[in-house]
Amino acid sequence: MIRLRPAYADDVAALAKLGTATFTSAFGHLYSSKNLASFLAQTQSESRIASNIADPAVLYCLAEDTASGNLVGYCKISTNIGLDYDPGSTGAIELSQLYLDDSQFGTGLAGQLMDWVMDEARKRHCNEIILSVFSENFRAQSFYHRYGFEHIADTIFMVGDHCDAEFLYRLTLTD
Repeated sequence: MIRLRPAYADDVAALAKLGTATFTSAFGHLYSSKNLASFLAQTQSESRIASNIADPAVLYCLAEDTASGNLVGYCKISTNIGLDYDPGSTGAIELSQLYLDDSQFGTGLAGQLMDWVMDEARKRHCNEIILSVFSENFRAQSFYHRYGFEHIADTIFMVGDHCDAEFLYRLTLTD
């Protein structure tokens, strides 16, 4: 059974490990070892994750296998918009990570995490959810389209000194 829960300081090491493993599994083949290591050190280090967990503008939702106690997925949202997008006064939240262990694809867990994202955005009176998705990640694009996200712009995503073409997506929330 999978349980969704918030992240706590005790989760830093497990979350860093899962974040590193899931990003590497999905995208590691695209980058040089130097660029991948640089990116992971910047985004998945224990110090970075601890800082994020302590930041009131950042929220994690962890998916934990209750039988093993292992994390099998997570997502991260923030009211600090880090993408090339100015939401103005509309009130936006950024979905910056939604990753699953390979064993969880096709189980519905991604949908549960996305439902959590949408609930949290509404609780915070946000009118938009924005995210960027790799231009060649068709599975993720299809998933976001099912939730009503629309491609609004092209952007880039840096992994070390490697530049990826990405799409900026937006979902306008209505009550």
